[in-house]
Amino acid sequence: MKTKIRKIGNSCGVILTKSLLKQAQIEEEVTLSVDGSKIIIEAVQENPRKNWKEQLLKVNASEDKETFFDSIENDFDQTEWTW
Repeated sequence: MKTKIRKIGNSCGVILTKSLLKQAQIEEEVTLSVDGSKIIIEAVQENPRKNWKEQLLKVNASEDKETFFDSIENDFDQTEWTW
């Protein structure tokens, strides 16, 4: 899809078609980022912590949970945290 950049006040913008937004599952909010010469528009997750409880329960039931928790340590845990 090719479109023109339009002046909107002191800014610029593009018009996105309803079908394009629907295809990308974008409803109300987006995040914008830049990767080289690309502007990336992504739908905002409705709740970044959605399904955490289920995921943690799944890890708890897993036989390799020790491996999972070992992999989430960081430098702060090793050098700055006081027990």
